[in-house]
Amino acid sequence: MTNSLETTRNDPRSAHGTAGPWRRLRAQLALGAGAFDPGRLVGLALVLAFAVLYLWTLDNGLRPGELEGGDLITHQYAQVQARPSNAPGYPLYTMGGWLWFRLGRLILGQEHNPIPILSSFSTLWALLALWLLYRLILEVTGRGITAHHAVMLSGVKRSEESRYAQSDNSGNGPVAALVTAFYGGTYFFWYYAVTTEQYTSAVAWTLAVLLLAFRWEGAGRESYLLAIAFLAGVGLAHMVTVLFILPPLLWFVSSRDERGGHGGPPVPLLRRPKLIAAALGLAALPLLSYVYVYVRGAQHPEWRGVGQWASTWQWFWSFLSTSQGRSELTWSLTPFSTKEFPSLIWGELTWPGLVAGLLGLAALGRRRAIALYATLGIYLAFCWVDRLGNWYQVIMPAYALLALGIAAGADWVWRVAGAVRGAPRNPQSAIRFLILLTLTILLLYRGSASYPRADSRDWAADTGLAPGWAILADDPPAGTAVLGTLPEALALDYLTEIWGERPDLRAVTSTEARALLGAGRPLAITEAALPLAPAEVSPDAHYSALGRTLIAVSAAPNRALPGAGTEAPPRPWGPLQPWTHDFGAGLKLVGGMTQTRRIFEQPAGLDEIVVMLVWQATVTPDRDWSVSVRLTRGGQEIAQLDRQNPVDGAYPMTRWSPGEVVADAYPFARPAGAEPDGVTVILYHQTADGGYVNLDVTEFMLR
Repeated sequence: MTNSLETTRNDPRSAHGTAGPWRRLRAQLALGAGAFDPGRLVGLALVLAFAVLYLWTLDNGLRPGELEGGDLITHQYAQVQARPSNAPGYPLYTMGGWLWFRLGRLILGQEHNPIPILSSFSTLWALLALWLLYRLILEVTGRGITAHHAVMLSGVKRSEESRYAQSDNSGNGPVAALVTAFYGGTYFFWYYAVTTEQYTSAVAWTLAVLLLAFRWEGAGRESYLLAIAFLAGVGLAHMVTVLFILPPLLWFVSSRDERGGHGGPPVPLLRRPKLIAAALGLAALPLLSYVYVYVRGAQHPEWRGVGQWASTWQWFWSFLSTSQGRSELTWSLTPFSTKEFPSLIWGELTWPGLVAGLLGLAALGRRRAIALYATLGIYLAFCWVDRLGNWYQVIMPAYALLALGIAAGADWVWRVAGAVRGAPRNPQSAIRFLILLTLTILLLYRGSASYPRADSRDWAADTGLAPGWAILADDPPAGTAVLGTLPEALALDYLTEIWGERPDLRAVTSTEARALLGAGRPLAITEAALPLAPAEVSPDAHYSALGRTLIAVSAAPNRALPGAGTEAPPRPWGPLQPWTHDFGAGLKLVGGMTQTRRIFEQPAGLDEIVVMLVWQATVTPDRDWSVSVRLTRGGQEIAQLDRQNPVDGAYPMTRWSPGEVVADAYPFARPAGAEPDGVTVILYHQTADGGYVNLDVTEFMLR
């Protein structure tokens, strides 16, 4: 392959004569500045534009199901805690993500939402992949019309063929930019560029290996082969499915003769032990990263997953064998088609794009085309075998190869339009304009179709962390263990371990809660999990609300009045209002307050008013009394909430001990356009005939 810069310097026609003004300027700048490359600036501008787009659509929330498991949440925990990810651990990617996360927190602050930081690690690899695709297209479109192209052409003057073979060796910039932008706008690539996944790194790896192989073909430098060997080791320490491209590339390398032609003897690579030894050493070097997987697994047995292993070594080798991934393989001769595959291929690339990509690979030349067609064949076979599992890992690199085919085919037509004998200049320009217009339409269609699906910013469904935020809003005492439902426990774990909010809190199981209750440790249960407490924790436990969501659980009754060192009411509520009233029957109201807060489970902008009542029993009541709390405005009731028993209906008054203090929370959706100015509290019981008898009624003004 002819070096583009050397051709520009040595060919006077690149700066004079028939060359256009842009090419003359480029040649003059190259002569004056040496390494200046306008194509590089276009590529950087393209990457910068996609950086803005991806950051604008970057994932910043979690859906409830995402917290329950899957690759996304696994990668996030791995990158924050430096723990092995999915088997075989992705050690290089995980360690890089760990550094990236800490750098992001260092720059943005410890309070910054960690989800965009973690997601942006995928963005980093996506931008690198786009840069590599752009450079690869310039590489394959900068060869001029080769002998392979000449056979395909008819009616081409030899002088025209020679001129186009020597000109524009820097590549077809417009085609490279448009095709790269088209690929960057495909749904799969865009979505995984803005969420926490490793697939964009697989694309970057594949394109880097191809670029090195094609440059080695032209230059014949051993350094390119050694770089490919090192990347092979990186693949073994990252995502092994990317290595499917290596057998075709091995043939590609071994089938080249020493002069770069096709008729001479093969390069005797097997007779060069020093080169082979260096390549093997470089390939083995990244495998040392698996030491990290072993060490972290030894330090944290709880991270090993489901299973029993006699030793760390046994777990380590079992983990590396990727038993979970192998269990997803499907070898049966069932129909190939699934709900998504293969229809998503032409859905992503469009039928014109798919056909153009497949046909366009032939324009790369025989050896390159054979290698890439073989790679696509291997990818297709893997997708059939693993159509229920990890076929995503190869489908995105496959799209990149087809995008390369689109660019190669478009460039071939571009060059043919300028090389046909007797073709007038205007039709040549019209054909090239039509190529650019077609690629632009393809880009705009794909981008506009992908945007609504790939945009992961501020999704209304991203409510997975809402239960955790509701728990933290009650600001429980330091060191409190929280028993909640599965969604609440997962959300709290994420906020304490990943976000770094209140790391002193922890979610516990019912078994752990029983032990903590017996030991007298701080324990709270959520409103949603409260019905499980009698059966799974203790039927005799004492309750007192800590806030809207949490209820303190203790083995002994709380008898400390507010302001006497008690945690009731909780800290975020501020001082109690003087809502005091003796209802009789041994029941007194000793204080109360209101708080306006966001409803975490609902879209932003919806608030609720929570009324907190603090009761004290001077004696154990001889009957259970129900509570009715009503918001008023100007003496008129605007909202009402009745409960058969206090503390979310779970703590009958006949269970209260003499002197016990019980806090109780009553949430109201904030009335639209009617701000309450008073609260009414009624103690009552229902008679056998369906009537109601009030113990007493009291009213308080809201401040």
